[in-house]
Amino acid sequence: MPLAGFYFFLSYARREDREDAFVGQFYADLLTELRARQADCESQPAFRDLERIRMGADWEKVLGDAVGSCRAFVALCSPGYVNSPYCGKEWAVFQDRLTRFRGETDIDAPALIPVRWLPFRGALPPEMSRYQYTERGMDPQMREEYAERGLMHIMRTDPAGALYRAVVSTVADAVRRAAERYGLPQVSPDLRIVRSAFQGYQVGELIGNATGTVRVFVAAGTASAPPEGRNNSQYYGRSPYDWTPYHPPVHPTAAFRAQQVINDSRCLAHLDEVGHDLLRKLEEGMRNRETSVLLIDAWTARREPYRTALAAFDRHNHPVTGVLVPCHETDEESHADTLWQDLSRVFQRNWMRRNDAWDPLFRVQVDKGHFDDKLSVMVTVAQNRLAETADPVVLPEGPVAPPLPALGVPARPPTGTGGPDDPPEASPTEGPDDDR
Repeated sequence: MPLAGFYFFLSYARREDREDAFVGQFYADLLTELRARQADCESQPAFRDLERIRMGADWEKVLGDAVGSCRAFVALCSPGYVNSPYCGKEWAVFQDRLTRFRGETDIDAPALIPVRWLPFRGALPPEMSRYQYTERGMDPQMREEYAERGLMHIMRTDPAGALYRAVVSTVADAVRRAAERYGLPQVSPDLRIVRSAFQGYQVGELIGNATGTVRVFVAAGTASAPPEGRNNSQYYGRSPYDWTPYHPPVHPTAAFRAQQVINDSRCLAHLDEVGHDLLRKLEEGMRNRETSVLLIDAWTARREPYRTALAAFDRHNHPVTGVLVPCHETDEESHADTLWQDLSRVFQRNWMRRNDAWDPLFRVQVDKGHFDDKLSVMVTVAQNRLAETADPVVLPEGPVAPPLPALGVPARPPTGTGGPDDPPEASPTEGPDDDR
């Protein structure tokens, strides 16, 4: 492929299909934003590997030419990105182009645009940490939420929200500015011999080493529709996923905190909202070898749209589903007896085992200091129960095993003890019943 000068190159770690769907949505939204800015993405198209690498093509050469000719480079940074050799190679090639451009023009071109796609555990590699991930003009609370959660988790919970739109808009501005202002030197590298920019670094993987999947179903109010009787609405946000039950009501939200705990338990966490189809989804999860957790706001569980679905859940046996109901110790409203009496009527069967030391799958009034531990134990127990219900492994058929020699040969009398009345010795091939 000739050097085509792609408008921008999207660099990301390939995941399972449902994760790549978020990449596709972000890519489409970014193109929409660029077109709104009159960017010429038709004559100089963007590059995403799924669209540009055809069957039978030399994919390493296509990737090398694309990253060596693009005008801007958008990297979806995640633990998997750092651990991917080819993402590190792509980063290294583009960074080398920036270094050459600075040497030729004495200009630092901000054309490598990192996106915090998934949160990291620990420090970033030096090659990543030198870059700015947000615009300084972004709202401080939005900047903090973006840094803690990552863009993909924000897309899960609020894909049309202000924060997601702000990040996509910021990335579009940076791409257009880089593509229109700077003419970086073009190269055609051989990626097979390029050294990864992150070689020698291994970041804790949140997804790739997962040992199971946990579906987190949230039942919580919103700022625009707070629960009936709840006077203090500061704990709610744009969606149920923005519910922050602990004081002060700031990020991380209960949903995101649950995701972190589950990821630390080496499991994948997928968010969903409690709905009328909760039972169907729980049964579907069981068939797919998934466990579940219901993360419930006691205030919203007493009324629709959640009460009927939760009461139906209570009437059935769900051995690999946990229920966790947070409550902050200084939230005086949430310590009213009537609140918990109403909740006990929703969970009439399960209420008897609440906070049972021997059955950790139904926990109510969980304070901030015990949230992580209670949820971690809940996930571990549910995963163990799921493993116990697995179908037994059937080994493939093989040749019939030969008989054990000791079973085919009767014991001989001790030497010298035989007499005229002793039976004759059996031949080595005879057994005690051979004459029958």
